[in-house]
Amino acid sequence: MRIDIRTGLLALALVIGTAACGNKAEEAKKEADMKAAEAAKSVKEAEEKAAAGKKEADEKAAKMTAEAKAKLLKDVDAANRKATYLKEKAAKTTGAAKKNVDAAVAELDTREAAAKASIAKLDGATGAAWDAAKVAAESDIAALNKAVDSLETTLKSAK
Repeated sequence: MRIDIRTGLLALALVIGTAACGNKAEEAKKEADMKAAEAAKSVKEAEEKAAAGKKEADEKAAKMTAEAKAKLLKDVDAANRKATYLKEKAAKTTGAAKKNVDAAVAELDTREAAAKASIAKLDGATGAAWDAAKVAAESDIAALNKAVDSLETTLKSAK
């Protein structure tokens, strides 16, 4: 935009300065118009290149984000499959061990909810906030896996 204004002012100065020269003024005006057109074309090309580069970077980031989220969801699903099996076994537990098993199941449910909430936060986050949300989700998934292992250990000791 500045280039267009400068070129326009240059053209105006040339036109005014050479108005008395007749044909020379017309030639100067044509030359100034050509330079202004070239400058405008260069600016437009630069803007198009920048837009294409940004679009490509956004697409690459979106793909990486989707892949990372899919991996996290896969990890949660694997923990949930094992947790479902263990919860079925826990429901059959009786006696004194029932109290410990119920506590382990409650802890598992809490960790599962935290992991799902962390993954949900990834949807609205970008940049550094997304990275922080991903780290939090990974941490919550690790805690979920520990809770699953804890329930499994509690069930084994209940026998």
